[in-house]
Amino acid sequence: MYRRNLTGIIERGQTRPFLQAMQESSRHQDERGIRARTTIWGAITGPTSGVLIASDFNSLEELEKFTEMVAKDSSFATLRREVRSKMVYDESEVSIHRLDYHSEGLISSEDATAPRKYMRTLDGDVAPGRKRDFIHSIAQSLEFQKARGIDATTSVWSAVTGATNGVSIVAEFDSLMELARFDQMAAEDADFARLRAATRESMVFLTSRVTIMRSLA
Repeated sequence: MYRRNLTGIIERGQTRPFLQAMQESSRHQDERGIRARTTIWGAITGPTSGVLIASDFNSLEELEKFTEMVAKDSSFATLRREVRSKMVYDESEVSIHRLDYHSEGLISSEDATAPRKYMRTLDGDVAPGRKRDFIHSIAQSLEFQKARGIDATTSVWSAVTGATNGVSIVAEFDSLMELARFDQMAAEDADFARLRAATRESMVFLTSRVTIMRSLA
């Protein structure tokens, strides 16, 4: 699976028109057979009007069909401009990622569950030659937290654009309380802290960044 992320900032007072424009854009896309699971997230940390539009495609070919429609379908281009017009355009950025690991196993964009209410993302870079260690440590951490009742859907994405070693660990939770339980366990459980330290040791720590967002659609 491949994910196309559009990050940016919604213009002040434009959240509702932005979401309406996104609905029209998604409807147009669906009607033309472009299959994608699209989720919209609003920032809790960082810029208060920060937004992330994450579109998941089953293959690069499906993503290329989307890109071609953006370039050649004038109606779709108009709808997309309507979305962008509600954002601070100079602050927006597009990135492409490939799915490396998912807590639900191998899934398609159609099989993926609906987004949960909150998302915690750790962005960073994997140290050269440490990708296998990194994925192994993530899997161990997930088994540990699952055994202790932390309910989260977690996926790991590698950058296709930008830094070649770029990676995102994305954990979705149903409540801020569940996310707080995760943070508390990370701070107080020595065994869990040791497992998470193994993950961080496989990364270039100075480049890492944690972001918390809530589902908007």
